[in-house]
Amino acid sequence: MSEKQENQPAQRPTSRDVARLAGVSQSTVSLVFAGKAEGRVTPERREQILQAAQTLGYRPNSSARGLKLGTQKLLALGVPNVSNPYFASVLKSIIVSAAANGYATVLINTGEYGNDPERLLLSLDAHAFDGMIFWEASWAARALEILPRSVVVVDGDSARDADVFIPSDVIVREMVDHLATLGHTRIARVGFDLEANTFRVRSRAYREGLQAHGLAYDARCEIELPFGETSSAAIEALLRAPDRPTAFICDDDLLAPLVYRAAVRTGLKIGESVSVVGIGDIELASLLEPPLTTMAIPTQSLGESAVEIFLRKRAGQRSKVSTVQTRLILRNSTGPCPNQVVDAAF
Repeated sequence: MSEKQENQPAQRPTSRDVARLAGVSQSTVSLVFAGKAEGRVTPERREQILQAAQTLGYRPNSSARGLKLGTQKLLALGVPNVSNPYFASVLKSIIVSAAANGYATVLINTGEYGNDPERLLLSLDAHAFDGMIFWEASWAARALEILPRSVVVVDGDSARDADVFIPSDVIVREMVDHLATLGHTRIARVGFDLEANTFRVRSRAYREGLQAHGLAYDARCEIELPFGETSSAAIEALLRAPDRPTAFICDDDLLAPLVYRAAVRTGLKIGESVSVVGIGDIELASLLEPPLTTMAIPTQSLGESAVEIFLRKRAGQRSKVSTVQTRLILRNSTGPCPNQVVDAAF
């Protein structure tokens, strides 16, 4: 081998190389990296392609060039579940704030990639974006290596590693305080069975809140359901127990309808026989009957703060943590603990 050949830099892997290693067509690879795989490429095939790209060290550039055409600047918003109405409201706020500063917003569903930010960054070219806003610090850490001055973390593990901090521990303890003040001593929690740190914090705060009021923790009263669960069977079983809870804390307003359904099926009345509180204050909360008491996490101010911090970082300016100001919205789903539990199921 000649000296010229030895010194020649290794050729950058192409989409053709990825296709060959994954055993698919180049057009299939293009669909995956263009974000057009849903309904056209199976999840298994998509995983093969991402794995092949990671093995080869492939980074897509064509999508970045396409996105960068023209003068539009791009800001990415990564949320754990795009189907959650709360994030739709956050997106609206960020779109408005970003557009006012000349940026278009691209929504990314990080939940699709599990707990592996590297896979996400493989499926898009992070260099195509001027900045990124991520829920959870783990997602931001890898992106920070690429855009060190332009990544904003929302709802981090703590105020130390978040730019916009949602105090989940304070939220849950305040909800326990509200229910305990109403005389409830058997308070249950319904959460999501997800790895996100937010839900671990809420579980811990729930236990701490009970302890602060001298209330015993009972593992039977803490139910964690898969996201999208539509069955209320676990909650119904808890409500049929002789020592049933008289109040429920829901980690998300989306979980409250399951408690409402379980109450109806066990002959209990929301707001009287059993109290329910949620988190988020999405539109659904006020449409339930009775309307849901919930902790409002204002999306407009959250989005505005995230964009403002991004702009400061982009300009090389220092920014301090913005803590979201939450507010308990009192409605008719909570009431005093019944003096005597009369369960129609018995």
